[in-house]
Amino acid sequence: MGGEMKSNKNILKIYTTIFLIAFQFCYAQVNPSTYSDSLLTLNKKFYNEGKFKEAVELYNKINFEKLSAEELFYLGLSYTNLRAVLKAGQYFKKASDLLPGNIGYKLQLARNNSLLGKANDAISNYNDIIQIDSNYVAAVYELGLIYFEKREFDWAIQFFNKLIKINPNDFLSRYYLGYSMLLSPNPNLAETAAKHLEHSVSANPEYIPAISLLASNKFSLQKYYDANALYSIARKLRPENANFYFQSGLCYERLKQYRDAVNLYVKAVTLDTTDANYFDHLGYSYFNLTMYDSAIAAYKSASLLEDNPTYFVNLGFAYAKLDSTNKSIQNFEKALKLMPFDKIGYIYNQIAAVHYSKNNFKESKKNYEKSFVYTPQNPDALFYIAMINDKQKDFKTASAAYKKFIEMFSSDSTQTERINYSQKMIKELIRKRVLYGNKRN
Repeated sequence: MGGEMKSNKNILKIYTTIFLIAFQFCYAQVNPSTYSDSLLTLNKKFYNEGKFKEAVELYNKINFEKLSAEELFYLGLSYTNLRAVLKAGQYFKKASDLLPGNIGYKLQLARNNSLLGKANDAISNYNDIIQIDSNYVAAVYELGLIYFEKREFDWAIQFFNKLIKINPNDFLSRYYLGYSMLLSPNPNLAETAAKHLEHSVSANPEYIPAISLLASNKFSLQKYYDANALYSIARKLRPENANFYFQSGLCYERLKQYRDAVNLYVKAVTLDTTDANYFDHLGYSYFNLTMYDSAIAAYKSASLLEDNPTYFVNLGFAYAKLDSTNKSIQNFEKALKLMPFDKIGYIYNQIAAVHYSKNNFKESKKNYEKSFVYTPQNPDALFYIAMINDKQKDFKTASAAYKKFIEMFSSDSTQTERINYSQKMIKELIRKRVLYGNKRN
């Protein structure tokens, strides 16, 4: 019964529309001007009620060239809402041509061109508006957005600067002004950019993009407490957003407050189980809390999500802390298969270090030698090769390695302590060679 009543109502609406059009058509034979006005009134009525299809159908049999600028404008709006953007552009263009001084028509034409990706045409339209009214906010703002998207930040800065002079509390213009300044190649704008972002957040404390961008800026300046305060606000506004928990965790990680970092990383991986980076940083924080089993579990989760050699390296370190030498080596070897060529020497260095810690000098020396082949400028490899030769009582080879170390790294201020040690050991090895030789005799 209810369905029939609904159907009857729809039929009644259709007949009413047909009647109105038919009546107006007949009436138009007597008074064409009144007919056009009545049709425009009905067009506006349909548009305002969201009946866009009905609005455009009113003009199906009417010559496009005979329509008034206002009729063209409203038809353009209806076509836009029907996602017929190309067709809408034809109507806005014609309306603007008929009344070139009408800012409203020109604005919709500019927006239509922007939607169609015709940025240069849109810029021309917006500039026409600004020529008529230099403080027409909508045109200035949308022109600024186009230049922002084109990455022409000097122009964007110019337009958004103008907007905040018109309205200092325009938080969106403050946001885009600050963002443009941060992206500008001019480094002198960074401090001013932060102030604009702060003003944007102050004007609208719930605008997430400004909060997030300002937090990121504070983080990059190593102002971790300030960054975390902003990410905390973001978390309260978007409690389902895993990244805000992760970013807060990063702030605590940089502050070496690993327990707080763990709590936030756990929340992040609970909300998003697909991001390997979240698990990696969770593992790192557990590692620094000497919770190696938990670190291994987190690193494993990361490695299952992504074949990143870093995760296997981290697993190698964690297993080494638990004296699981074999598992440590296995994971370093997995990393070797994934590492770019210029990082292979680093992995051999880590494998060698694990063997060295277990007094397995033969394997340690073999891997340090491989490391030195891939990275000849690696001081660790050459220094430990010298030390291992000494421990294996190969004093001549040890002395030669120490001399080579001094020759290669004497100008490196970070190796001063090792240089001094090497000079001392060369003298000591001469004594050992004499002593060892006498014992053999």
